[in-house]
Amino acid sequence: ACLTRGPAMRAGGRVALALWLGVSGLGIAGLGVFHRRWLPAPYDPLQPLDVRAAWTPVSPLKLGLLGLSDPFCNAALATVPWPVEAHARSGTATCPLRDVYTVDGGDIRLAPGGFLASCSLAVRWALFETQVATPIARDMFGSRLIAIRHVGSFACRDIRDRPGAQSSHATANAIDVAGFTLADGREIPVSAWHGGGPDSVYLHRARDGACRVFGVVLSPAYNALHAGHLHLQATGGGLCR
Repeated sequence: ACLTRGPAMRAGGRVALALWLGVSGLGIAGLGVFHRRWLPAPYDPLQPLDVRAAWTPVSPLKLGLLGLSDPFCNAALATVPWPVEAHARSGTATCPLRDVYTVDGGDIRLAPGGFLASCSLAVRWALFETQVATPIARDMFGSRLIAIRHVGSFACRDIRDRPGAQSSHATANAIDVAGFTLADGREIPVSAWHGGGPDSVYLHRARDGACRVFGVVLSPAYNALHAGHLHLQATGGGLCR
């Protein structure tokens, strides 16, 4: 015989389903409330990135959320250990800018000066300074990093070898770094990439560390257009060359 579902059985099924969904919803909500009691913030994917916190396996996920959620990115920006000021500049008619900031570098001087950055780029730059460029300089040379030379961030243009494809510089999502200066007077230009000495090793290590922080990193190893600078880009899918 064929067992059919009558109205009473269908109604009972709906009630059971509603009860199950209600219990499940309460369980998920409970986890959302109580997991913070035992999960440290740096390991909690629901908590914004803190630039001052140590790197954890969850940090790449938090970085990926910077460009997807303005509140999430703004909360991370608030942890940068030096002033980051909102900028009123609106870009150009071709390349309008929204929610950009002026990055001045804190204890590390930026030459020739600060640069415009999206929220995501500003947060990633802070990580690059504090967790990549500075500790590598101290480890290799026993000296403090005091300045970073750059050749700009915002530029309303296409990718140089791809006409018609807008550059990430056009949205203030990339910065080009030309060199580093240490407290002992040592200058490390990116053009020393192929030199093979300590400066070259520092640049390679800085590039590798930057790849952990930025969406795209292009070095002199990529092509001749990058022979004198590191292209550090907030957006992108993880290209590291």
